[in-house]
Amino acid sequence: APLRERIGFGVATGREARSALQALRDWNAPAPDIIISSVGTEIYYGSGLMPDRGWKSHISYQWQREEIRQTLQELPFLEMQEDLAQREFKLSYYMDAENADDQLAAIHRLLADKRLRYYLIYSRSRYLDILPYRASKGKAIRYLSYKWNIPLGNILVAGDTDNDEEMLRGEMLGVVVGNYSPELEKLRGLHHVYFADAHYAAGILEGFEYYDFLE
Repeated sequence: APLRERIGFGVATGREARSALQALRDWNAPAPDIIISSVGTEIYYGSGLMPDRGWKSHISYQWQREEIRQTLQELPFLEMQEDLAQREFKLSYYMDAENADDQLAAIHRLLADKRLRYYLIYSRSRYLDILPYRASKGKAIRYLSYKWNIPLGNILVAGDTDNDEEMLRGEMLGVVVGNYSPELEKLRGLHHVYFADAHYAAGILEGFEYYDFLE
């Protein structure tokens, strides 16, 4: 069978879905079958962006967005990102890295005191996202694996920044492309994570070869 009939192409991104789709068009990349957007909080199918309502229902459990937003308002080191970055299941902030460990501890303490459930991602020493505790890129992929009966060992994921770390640590075949952030160096040595020499898409193709993924 033609390759396109045997393999699905998905994109997991921090971007909003329409923005991601436009970027792929600008790069003349093939249209994805699935887009996991807004750091794993939204799943869409096809170029028509049909939403997966089951995922939305799943991650909405115990998500108290407004309470979290109000609670974090009292922290002077957090700056809300632009309106475009805010989504129903994602609160996005800027936070400088200077005292990041102490500041992250303060965030966790504050939200724990209010018994609020959440998942936090801090990436590139600048971007902080608060998501429902059931959401992330990796959790979205595991949900799709279960929903569509695709074994995790038949899924290859590739990433280059620290917000891909949780996804790359999963049971899927992981590829870190050559232009990766130094924060991902800690994944070196994991048996299911391959560090490619080539950058960008060429690094993904190198990963295909390493895992014999298309055989």
